[in-house]
Amino acid sequence: MSFLSHLFHSTPSEDEVDLVLYAPLNGTLLPLSEVPDVVISEKIVGDGVAIIPDSETIFAPCDGTIARLLATNTAFSIKTAQNLEIYVSFGIGTLDFQGEGFFSRAQVGQPVKRGDPIIQVDMSVLNDRIKSTVTSMIVVRSSGAIDHVTAGTGKAVAGVTPCAWVTLQH
Repeated sequence: MSFLSHLFHSTPSEDEVDLVLYAPLNGTLLPLSEVPDVVISEKIVGDGVAIIPDSETIFAPCDGTIARLLATNTAFSIKTAQNLEIYVSFGIGTLDFQGEGFFSRAQVGQPVKRGDPIIQVDMSVLNDRIKSTVTSMIVVRSSGAIDHVTAGTGKAVAGVTPCAWVTLQH
């Protein structure tokens, strides 16, 4: 990536990065630093982007294999061809629901393509009981030699809008 693109934070082109991640939900992109959870906002697990959802289906942000799926169906991870783990977690405080209102449409070990539905959320069950619906998508730091992650901004369409670009150390 050129000095000027770093300076002006432009989004990189696909040929400048090792992996492009697409929005897992329709909504508005948000920097991880604004997520009301210190583990996510301080990027302890890894870097990425968050989204304030406008939809109830969480889609695969890239091609890969479902590596993890929480028993509560509130989060999953995908292992990519680059051997990176991409972790997607819906909301803050969702573990308290014990899976109520969350339905898996995938299973561990299943190959997925970008845009495949993974989790269905029933917002009528969550209503005012959830702390936040902000959903985070994190490139897990320990899963690869990550140089950096560039996060997008603005409105996003699930499976269509690129929202994070991953550059590996070479």
